[in-house]
Amino acid sequence: MMGERKVSIFSVLVLIVSLSGLGVGAYSLYNYQQLVTQVESPKPLARAFLDFSYAIPGFVWNVVNFTVLDYDTTSDFNIATDRFICPTSGYYLISGMIMFSSMNDGEIIYVATRREGILEAGSTAQASTNGGISTGFSDIVYLNEGDYVELLAFHTVTGQRTLYGDSTGAYTYLTIVATDIFN
Repeated sequence: MMGERKVSIFSVLVLIVSLSGLGVGAYSLYNYQQLVTQVESPKPLARAFLDFSYAIPGFVWNVVNFTVLDYDTTSDFNIATDRFICPTSGYYLISGMIMFSSMNDGEIIYVATRREGILEAGSTAQASTNGGISTGFSDIVYLNEGDYVELLAFHTVTGQRTLYGDSTGAYTYLTIVATDIFN
């Protein structure tokens, strides 16, 4: 018959593959758009440390003057004010450590965090010989959006003692991380 066309099996297969490819492509585009809208912003994770030593007076809480911002995923640590400003309310793991390069037997050091002017968490150590001494702590603390956190050092010497800093940040530091980062 005139005007009739024969449809080959190959033509039908090409049409099926083309249509299924279009469906897969559209589905992939949809999934990509869903993925883009589900991407979460980074969670707060900050660490500051002291990379040089300096003397602080005794019998008074001293804010540690950090010199290096090791990392800060959300730009919430202000190195100029030595404060972490909480971006969102929630539970935060706070870890801090200080080291004094020279203390005498019986002298005591303290480290603590202060949240909005109130001491939150900390620890203490007493020298049993002459030499360097350190103390550190870790705690989970609830912070409200906008709260500031700073690290404090204290010692029981009438004069000054040297807060120890080093280039690796292993001895005097403050680390703060939102606990939901572990999810």
